[in-house]
Amino acid sequence: MVSSEQAPRTDLWDLPQDTWHRSVVTMRKALGRRCPYCGSPGIYDGYFALRERCPRCGIHFEREEGYFLGAYALNLIVAEFLGLGLAILLIFKTDLRNLQLVWQQVIAVALAIAFPVALFPD
Repeated sequence: MVSSEQAPRTDLWDLPQDTWHRSVVTMRKALGRRCPYCGSPGIYDGYFALRERCPRCGIHFEREEGYFLGAYALNLIVAEFLGLGLAILLIFKTDLRNLQLVWQQVIAVALAIAFPVALFPD
């Protein structure tokens, strides 16, 4: 475990030098909820809270002003299109089309709320 006074262990970082490969590796780590530098799991304390430091390499996760702006916008767009698409698919391709309109709307709203929460935990 790295204490808060120690410098990050850069020798544990496994970031490729090639820009494209680095982007792919970083995206894979992000989807796996792992440290973007060393790939270690355990950077989240529960589902929603990001730890202050990586438990393995000790990198300090610091957010800059406006950090979440792009992430929120991208999450909202992707989540709502997925939620709407799934709602339309469920309502028109399954027996849910026989439900009253109010229940179809409840399903669509529930998906519109669930997808952003599931896709953007922190």
